[in-house]
Amino acid sequence: MEKTIKIGDIDVRLNNNAAWCMEYKDQFGRDILPTLLPVIASAAEGLASVLENKTDMDISVQDLAEAVEGRTMEILVPMFQVEFNDVIIGVTWALAKCADEDIPEPKRWIRQFDSFPLDVIVPEVYELVITGFTSSKNLKRLETVKENLKKLQPLQSTK
Repeated sequence: MEKTIKIGDIDVRLNNNAAWCMEYKDQFGRDILPTLLPVIASAAEGLASVLENKTDMDISVQDLAEAVEGRTMEILVPMFQVEFNDVIIGVTWALAKCADEDIPEPKRWIRQFDSFPLDVIVPEVYELVITGFTSSKNLKRLETVKENLKKLQPLQSTK
């Protein structure tokens, strides 16, 4: 799957074909999967705990809150144990390299951006990585969950 995201004022094409993992390894000298798998597993566990007693995809913010109650650190810690360069810059670069063979090495590539807005980049990169590693059956279920999560209203404060 290929998509274009905007990083600052620059359109960047990203492609999640399986070669991005090889591009990453060739450039950085290590496999990205041992770094990413704890993050993916952590997110999957959080989602699985929300879905485990659901027979439909009708999920509320309350369902999410109850699922992670008391487990927030257990779910989030693996996400914060990865290095910024590995997950954000390196993976984004590798996805971009798969879309455009002519992009330069990461240090030169990253210098072209005035900013590197994580709030824009992280969701896009995460979605590409997850869709690249997920079966079509589970991908459909995740897409349904994603659409339902967009419809959720925030929890009302009890104060």
